[in-house]
Amino acid sequence: MLPGWLRDIAGSGRDALRLVFPERCAVCGRRLCAAEHCVCVPCYQALPFTRLHGERGNVVERIFWGKLPIVRANAYIHYYAGADSRRLFWSLKYYSRPQVGRYMGRAMAADLADSDFFDGVDLILPLPLSRRREKRRGYNQSTELARGVSEITGLPVDTSSVARTVDNPTQTHLTGQERQANVAGIFRLLRPEALRGRHVLLVDDVLTTGASLISCGQTIAAAGGVRLSVLTLALAGDHPLVPLTPRRPARRPDGEPARP
Repeated sequence: MLPGWLRDIAGSGRDALRLVFPERCAVCGRRLCAAEHCVCVPCYQALPFTRLHGERGNVVERIFWGKLPIVRANAYIHYYAGADSRRLFWSLKYYSRPQVGRYMGRAMAADLADSDFFDGVDLILPLPLSRRREKRRGYNQSTELARGVSEITGLPVDTSSVARTVDNPTQTHLTGQERQANVAGIFRLLRPEALRGRHVLLVDDVLTTGASLISCGQTIAAAGGVRLSVLTLALAGDHPLVPLTPRRPARRPDGEPARP
């Protein structure tokens, strides 16, 4: 840990840098104030929260029933193609803002902090990108989310036990069946001994049909004795079992309620 005087200097440097290069909201583009990070308060409050809160048997968990040795699953917000909130994902994936992933990863974990969702989890494994795509982007957005989750939970992040060996085409416009074919055999288990008998938390940005996560999860399960949980930033597509009314307030990464 840095000594207090050095932290003060670093903080002053960051404040000065923000005056010259102000940070802007990943959703609306408005200049952020000193107390805001990545997303302004109004945009954060307007995010389409799923409010699933990791409840057992929820719609996300059911996607993986019979396909993976699933323990728990959760998605933090909805992804709606026409909503302003979709700009959050553009910032994370296409506009070189990995810090948005860290911030939202902390939010995803803070939302579950007063539940038993993370009980028994041994490690976090972000869904791998192909080498070519990660090199072009400069980072893996799922790894940034995983690191944010790790900052809240203290769980280690494993980026070396599984690799994506095929740079498959984007799945954005594919049907469910086409998605399954598109991700078949694209992952490789590199260190089975690191995952054998462990409870692995798979982290990704957007869950639609779950094809990529299922393919990766089945690869991990081949290590033997593996239990899997899944945590994603967003849930996309038509999932009518998602509750339409809130059960309790979502929380920001700082622990404060996201809504008044």
